[in-house]
Amino acid sequence: MLKQDIINAEMLTHVALCTHKEPKDVFILGSHDYLNGEIARHNGLHVDLCNEVSCIQSAKDDSFDVVIVNSDRYCEPTFVAQINRVLRKDGLVVLKINDDIKTPLTNFGSLFGIVMTYKVEDRRAIIATKKYHPTADIILQRADLIEGLSYYNAEMHLAAFALPTALRKELLGNQKN
Repeated sequence: MLKQDIINAEMLTHVALCTHKEPKDVFILGSHDYLNGEIARHNGLHVDLCNEVSCIQSAKDDSFDVVIVNSDRYCEPTFVAQINRVLRKDGLVVLKINDDIKTPLTNFGSLFGIVMTYKVEDRRAIIATKKYHPTADIILQRADLIEGLSYYNAEMHLAAFALPTALRKELLGNQKN
């Protein structure tokens, strides 16, 4: 059986990096123990790592293509505004969420064109993007050619966005896709 940390790292990292057309600069906020290994599977990336939210506050405007938040503590409007500020015009963010799905969807939806929840084993995550759609714009070749993965592939990427009917109805108006 796979460890939840490995599944989490693969789904946060590769959903983001296989959705963005040409990621170059990545910011990781929160625990990055397993994320480092997943990021390393993608060549040519510049990665900034930080465990403190103050790092986002001090980052330059329009400096990242992808932000990965490996924590479910950050989704209040001021944090979302900081993420929006540091992302480039085609940037995207992925983050884990707790049991409250609607609040982060609403907060990110106020600033991002596409905001969707997806499944990460027994938890949920959010992707908020300024340009790319996580199921329509997936880079299939990149997703299926990543070596050494235990969980993620293009089919898992797409399947993670499927929602049960009841949840789809509950989130109607909160998700932007």
